[in-house]
Amino acid sequence: MWSLDETHLTLLKVGWRKKRRNTGHCPAESREERESVPRARMRIVSQWTFGETGGSKLCNMAAEADGALKRLLVPLLLPEKCYDQIFVQWDLLHVKLPQVFKILGAKSAEGLSLQSVMLELVALTGTMVYSITNNFPFSSWGEALFLMLQTITICFLILHYRGQTVKGVAFLACYALVLLVLLSPLTPLAVVTLLQASNVPAVVVGKLLQAVTNYRNGHTGQLSAVTVFLLFGGSLARIFTSIQETGDPLMAGTFVVAALFNGLIVAQLLFYWNAKAPHTKKE
Repeated sequence: MWSLDETHLTLLKVGWRKKRRNTGHCPAESREERESVPRARMRIVSQWTFGETGGSKLCNMAAEADGALKRLLVPLLLPEKCYDQIFVQWDLLHVKLPQVFKILGAKSAEGLSLQSVMLELVALTGTMVYSITNNFPFSSWGEALFLMLQTITICFLILHYRGQTVKGVAFLACYALVLLVLLSPLTPLAVVTLLQASNVPAVVVGKLLQAVTNYRNGHTGQLSAVTVFLLFGGSLARIFTSIQETGDPLMAGTFVVAALFNGLIVAQLLFYWNAKAPHTKKE
């Protein structure tokens, strides 16, 4: 926040005199006072630009990261309109939909690790519950809600296409019950904080499981390239926005780890780009 320094007092003083003069209760201001107004304004702008007020350094870091991310993704992987929708407006409803549609189109979840997806769901749930409990602004955790809904859909589809539809339905019911308990006053704050802290090992183990699955298969199967790249870019951007909006190091650290291991999956996706999954014979 700006401090009420000498510059701001000058502006307030001159503005007060001008108001009094217009109402006939104050004599006209001197030439020196009139010239002090633009100088004061220029000083404020200069302070804000160069970070002397203490409020812009972090914003500049976030802006630089956003610019680098945009150059990386646009136009090679994303149209600029899609980039703005996802990373500027934070409309993340569509991030994992390419993965959902790819599974539905192929009627197969080959190459996707169920354990990896479930651990990712644990991490998203922890972030969402922790943020709601601490009354963080929706802009700092809203994407976790959308990603959670899409991730749980992917979990169900994996089970469904493995011929375990009943297990999939039971999983949805159990998850809804656990989520209600976590969000209720019955759950102590220490448990919620522990769940958020477990995000880091959950993300690490989950991504490593997917990486091992890709390595063993020699391909990435039905893994969606669009979703993988968006998750990688999103986790990079959220490092800075989480610091700016919440100031919580636990949240920021989670996104740092997520960016590193999402980058590992991106590297595998590029390495196995031309590798095709072998056709399986249907019984």
